[in-house]
Amino acid sequence: MKVQYPLYSQVSLAEDLPEHHLKRGDVATIVEHYPMPEGEEDGYSLEGFDVPHITVEVAASKIIPVSQWQQEEEILAKLRQLSQPRLLQLEEYLEFLLQKEKAG
Repeated sequence: MKVQYPLYSQVSLAEDLPEHHLKRGDVATIVEHYPMPEGEEDGYSLEGFDVPHITVEVAASKIIPVSQWQQEEEILAKLRQLSQPRLLQLEEYLEFLLQKEKAG
């Protein structure tokens, strides 16, 4: 099932867009939605980015809700505080969880 973001909602970029000098996490407002047939990715026009009069068109996979981006940043900040041995333990545990997810 496709995720459809409402018009005028704020989203964060899920990845850098170097062609527009934009970075992952930059926040913009959805001003247009371009629905595509099943099996194809919807598109969105975004405005904002602290750059007036600029509209960027992106695929749905390049944006995420602002709250999700904030949560990911909080998790990354905590990960940066862990020692190397703890990071290795966490990586092993994540692999275990992913295997369970695939099996279940």
